[in-house]
Amino acid sequence: MTSSIALPRFEFAGNRRLVALFPLSLFLCLFMVFNASAQDVRDVTFNEAISIALENNTTIKRAENNLDLQELAVKAERANFLPNLNANSGANRNWGLQFDQTVGQLRNTSTDGFNYGIGTQLNLFNGFADVAGLNGARAQLKAQEYSMERTRQTVVFNVISNYLNVILAEENIRIRQEEVQAQQQLLDQIEEFVRVGSRAISDQYQQQATLANAESNLLNSESTFQVSKTRLIQVLQLDPLADYRFVAPDPSSLPLSVRSYDPANLLVSAFERRADLRAQEANIDAAEQSIRAARAGYLPSLGLNASHGSGYTSANERDDFGTQLRNNRSERLSLSLSIPLFNRFNVKRGIESSKVQYANARLDLENVQQNVAIEVRQAYLDYQIAVQRLDVTEKSLQAADQALRVEEERYEVGASTLVELQQSRSQYVNASSQRAQAVFQFHFQHRLIEYYQGILDPGQSLFN
Repeated sequence: MTSSIALPRFEFAGNRRLVALFPLSLFLCLFMVFNASAQDVRDVTFNEAISIALENNTTIKRAENNLDLQELAVKAERANFLPNLNANSGANRNWGLQFDQTVGQLRNTSTDGFNYGIGTQLNLFNGFADVAGLNGARAQLKAQEYSMERTRQTVVFNVISNYLNVILAEENIRIRQEEVQAQQQLLDQIEEFVRVGSRAISDQYQQQATLANAESNLLNSESTFQVSKTRLIQVLQLDPLADYRFVAPDPSSLPLSVRSYDPANLLVSAFERRADLRAQEANIDAAEQSIRAARAGYLPSLGLNASHGSGYTSANERDDFGTQLRNNRSERLSLSLSIPLFNRFNVKRGIESSKVQYANARLDLENVQQNVAIEVRQAYLDYQIAVQRLDVTEKSLQAADQALRVEEERYEVGASTLVELQQSRSQYVNASSQRAQAVFQFHFQHRLIEYYQGILDPGQSLFN
């Protein structure tokens, strides 16, 4: 037995086509909703998120492309030490008055001709500009390699930061859900007290308002969670239409082993290990090689040239094609010396420009060193605060839990007001939220120190 649902018809003047499309639009919307709800949720762990980011992130891919380009630049500079080799050939036909060597007079005739040549050139000395160019390209390649390493660390750090935001937002949802359940249970209890006449009806109304506020806070937490989740999906370059569940551990089960750091040792380690510092030092080396290449313009250059060629003409009726090519061969070997005398001060301007670039590279290194020192110092201080927050939030949570238990017992026997109970419960919820944030932030600060030291390991778990 089949049944059908008759959709209501709506009549709008001058817009019947829109009405005709309404059933189809409604069907498509229902299909999309059903399809979205039927999609499987993919679980993504932290290590999987790191692997996905390192594989999909466009910043890393762009850094890889730049590295490939610089490798090609090194090959091009290395090829400058090799000789070049060129071959040329040509054929022609001439008409008109021409001198005939066989009879010694001018005649109107047509002749065919053919020639070929092979030549090579080798740079013997150009003021070591080629050496400086190769060394500069190699230094730039090192800078790109270090930049690639730092880019990977930065992407991993961004994943850690966004993953942590998702975990904190999800943990906050759990706390808010527990708050809503507790407020609902309290409302049920108050309604029973009101029914038997042991509490005023105002307590019931006040508790209903409190429950509504808790539900509103839960909605805000869910909104924050969705925003954090969307940002993480963007960092990972995942399908935005798919659904994902980012797995997070229970904060109460995480190890809380406090590490002892020496700020001086942290700074020394950062100066030794930071890839961006190494990249800037390589840029300085490349800038120094540019100065040497520019100074080569003051020195003479010496080149070796060699060529071989032959030709054929139909005007020579005595010899055939092969004989003429053998008889008309010519070889040439020469050295060319060029001494610069005056080049409109182009070399001088090139040297001064390279020196300015070198000075700017030195200033950039000093700026990076200053930023590294500030970052390491701030990371160390933040870690100390994170350690202190662990102790404070643990004591605060224990005190809030005990206070809530006492206040609940007092309210049940009529020794406490609803306002006092709500204040105690609000303090407990805030203490729970602060404790979860402190635990996750403690692990994040440890990874932050590793990032600013330049030793962040993409394969290491976030919580260890």
